[in-house]
Amino acid sequence: MGRWFSLYLDGLRLLGALMVLFAHWAFPRFTGSDHMWMRHHDLGGDGVVIFFVLSGLLIAYTAEKRRDEGISLFAADRLSRLWSVALPALVFCYALDVIGHAIGPDIYAIFGYQGGISWQSLVTGATFTNELWFVSAQPGSNGPYWSLGYAAWYYAIFAAFFFAPKAWRWGWVALLALIAGPKIWLLAPSWLFGVWIWRAIASGRLESLSKLTAWTMAVAPVALYFMLHAQSFHWQLHAQTEMLLGADVMGMLRHSDTFAWSFILGILTSLHILGVAALLQSREVSDSPIAGETSIRWLAGGSFALYLVHFPVMHFMAAILPGGVEAVWRQAAVLIAPCVIAYLFAEITERRRPALRKWLRDYAQKENRRHVPVTAAQ
Repeated sequence: MGRWFSLYLDGLRLLGALMVLFAHWAFPRFTGSDHMWMRHHDLGGDGVVIFFVLSGLLIAYTAEKRRDEGISLFAADRLSRLWSVALPALVFCYALDVIGHAIGPDIYAIFGYQGGISWQSLVTGATFTNELWFVSAQPGSNGPYWSLGYAAWYYAIFAAFFFAPKAWRWGWVALLALIAGPKIWLLAPSWLFGVWIWRAIASGRLESLSKLTAWTMAVAPVALYFMLHAQSFHWQLHAQTEMLLGADVMGMLRHSDTFAWSFILGILTSLHILGVAALLQSREVSDSPIAGETSIRWLAGGSFALYLVHFPVMHFMAAILPGGVEAVWRQAAVLIAPCVIAYLFAEITERRRPALRKWLRDYAQKENRRHVPVTAAQ
């Protein structure tokens, strides 16, 4: 993967995190009705779809690059990525919830918040079983945590297909998909589009695209995205889906109830990424400095922590700060504090991932050696 394209993906990852951040900041309990347009356009949901597409792309790229290492080291890498932030976030965010709820309980009167510490959500959160079938075990006020219960299963199902012997491949995929359940299936196309992007890039087919075609692929999906949002097409599609499936089924789907729009957005995002990849091919041969590269990579390097801790911090800040939600200084504090705290949190979690990754890989290799037959070892 070239340096220019890698930097572009980091920028897109950061954009996705910021979309989720601002969408949550726009909740009336934080900022009144001043920024409700962000809620209307569901920027947070769109940001998650971007994450899923990028995740599929990067996992497919990494797996192909390290195919010979096998599934155990693949699992070690994926778990280190998730656990490096997720496990500390579970503890940190529950601590914030306990203090914040004691000070301002009204702020926590939200859907999904049960109050206190739920051992069930801690266990399901740590094992990423928090969204299986029609269960949705939210850990405290940390609403964004749901997506980890999807992504982890996409990793597992992909690994089963990619690493398992051909005779067992589809059996393992079917078993894992059965365990995951329909909610997770419905958003899987966005993740699979990312895998398709990498396959298209690796095949070399982008080299045959003309500049006009590449520019069209890069720009047209973005223009169409804004046009569709201007017409509230995403909500029209949601209403039509609800008419077809019924309100009860849509309620059971929870975060997957926008699956129809997520499918369309996944296609638009994928075409855009492919167009940009084609345009950047000529730049990859250059070693010249890229303006803002260090800043973008540093910010993107803490985006997982930003995504995972900002919402509980927002609730905590809203609970302890005086004044009304219309006060500009208060709105600014509710936005800035989560960013500062999240990047401090990233310094002791996300940016320390290599140590956890090494430990998990060493453990996996040790277990592999233990299970090698003596005759094979000799």
